[in-house]
Amino acid sequence: MTAEHLRMPEGIPLSPTEELALCQEILAEMQSGQFQPVGRAPEQNRFHWEEVWKHSSPLKVPRYVSPLDIVRVNQHFLRTTKHNQELHWYKRFRKGLLMSYFKSCPAIYEFGCGNGWNLVAAHDLYPAKKLVGLDWAQSAVDRLNNSFGPYWTGERIRGQVFDFFHPDYDLKLAPGSGVLTVGALEQTGQNWGAFLEYLLANHPAICVHVEPIVEWYDSKNLVDLTAIDYHLIRNYWQGFPARMAALEAAGKVKILEKKRSYFGSRYLEGYSLFCWRPV
Repeated sequence: MTAEHLRMPEGIPLSPTEELALCQEILAEMQSGQFQPVGRAPEQNRFHWEEVWKHSSPLKVPRYVSPLDIVRVNQHFLRTTKHNQELHWYKRFRKGLLMSYFKSCPAIYEFGCGNGWNLVAAHDLYPAKKLVGLDWAQSAVDRLNNSFGPYWTGERIRGQVFDFFHPDYDLKLAPGSGVLTVGALEQTGQNWGAFLEYLLANHPAICVHVEPIVEWYDSKNLVDLTAIDYHLIRNYWQGFPARMAALEAAGKVKILEKKRSYFGSRYLEGYSLFCWRPV
């Protein structure tokens, strides 16, 4: 991706006193019990996401993109000068992502696609590509398959139910295809192994994961420490970088790119990049 696609938003850094106070506030929230872990009760989580996507059209910004004016930039908090800066940053980042990694793929499969808004963006760039959105929530799949407008021709974008915890091997990825996840594998905790084995068996041309990666934070940095606490309390995914390093050493995968985003919202950096392909 170009420097323009990764450009940080403009804003005013919090003073050391303000930043310390915000970090203390976030850490106190972590101890309050208001945040529930994911990945440990899959069926309960499935019900939650069924309700979320039932009320979110593919043209609506998902609620995981925060409208707040305080964002994480380069391990500090920044008060942005414009509203919805996380949304503007992500749209620019996503365009660079799609142009850099999926240009030569005849098909793109987004696993954990939610309401499908990333697939709409992919269609705008690549109207001739086959686009498939996969999610374990039937409501998300129904949204994709029953929406109206210029994107849904019945051929270019379609939805299908898929469960990370119990992959359907009857779903065969098209030769040369690309795989995308955005804030989806985070929901698997440490139970992402079955999905990894599915990808290895299907041999896509490239896999691109845009996710929070706890191993890339610096625990000596207080702003990062708040993200570590949040990540662990939510039980977001862990162990993936080490597993991929071992697979690369064994000659089973090729790691193409690893990049910490150094950009995020109040609680974490959700846009770190891990790209690889089976060998």
